[in-house]
Formats: sequence, C-alpha cells, structure tokens
Amino acid sequence: GNVLMLIFDYRSADEAEAEGRNRSLIIGDYFISERIIEVDPSAPSGSEIVWEWFAFDHLIQDYDDTQFNYGVVADNPGRIDINFPPGGADDWIHMNSIDYNAELDQILVSANYLYEVWVIDHSTTTTQAAGRSGGLQGRGGDLLYRWGNPQNYDRGNESDRILGDQHSINWIPDGYPG
Repeated sequence: GNVLMLIFDYRSADEAEAEGRNRSLIIGDYFISERIIEVDPSAPSGSEIVWEWFAFDHLIQDYDDTQFNYGVVADNPGRIDINFPPGGADDWIHMNSIDYNAELDQILVSANYLYEVWVIDHSTTTTQAAGRSGGLQGRGGDLLYRWGNPQNYDRGNESDRILGDQHSINWIPDGYPG
C-alpha cells in the first residue's frame, strides 16, 4: 500500500512574512512549516507522490491586514495561526506522528510544538487539499478537527491547554475497551 510521510517544508523568511508571519518571530533566513505526502512505492518509476497537503495552504493571521489570509483567528479554527505560538522558533509546528483511518478517509497528526492533534480530510484531491472546499467533508484541506490547545485559535488560555509534547498518536479502534 501507499505510505503517508511527514515532511519539513522549508520556506524563506520572506515567504513567511508574505503570509503574515511577524518578522520578529523568524530566526534566521528560513521558516520551517509542514507538509504531508502520500507515496505509492510501487509506481513504475520506483515511487511517486500521489497526494500532498501543505500547512502553508491553511493559514490565518491577525497581524498584517494587507495580506489575503488576514482575519479573526477565533472565527477560523480550521486554519492555522502563523503567529502562534509567539516564540521565535524556526521549527514552528513540529509534526511528529501520523495515523490514517481508512473508514473515514481521514488523517490524524500530532502538532507537537502547538500541543494539539489535527484531523485532515484525505478524501480530497491534492488541488482540493490546497483549498477550502472539496472532499467528503466539503472543507478541502482545512483542519476538520483540532484538540489539545485552544490558545492556538484564540479560544482559551494556558490553563485550557490539555496536551504537551505528545507523541505517537493513533486512532482508537471501534470496540476498544474503555
């Protein structure tokens, strides 16, 4: 079968700033975002990327009102605030685990440095995954669900955070005890 992989998506500091990232939060000349690829290892050429999703396609920010993705972060929980957390880390999300649910055709990922987990609709085409519509859920590649740290979308504070440094997430199978 195919394999899902988490990949660093290196962007220049200028690209991140053009997406509304506060320049003072960028260390150095680059900014690390995330990308998910699905690879068919048995393709005739040896392997082939057959689907991909970029976090950079699903950003919101309330810092630079001249950018197309400017908006109210709390009103857009399916999008990722490029300025949160406010620390100056170049490795901003640090996804560290991934799991696939074939029945739902959804992907579960751990966004380690944001202290939350995300659900993404895998039923999209790569083009739909870059947008806000399409797929079985009709929301393109925007986050279907997120859990663990409501601060990330301006709906809580530090005391509301549930997760911290989570690893090795997985779907809970039907009928699992408890």
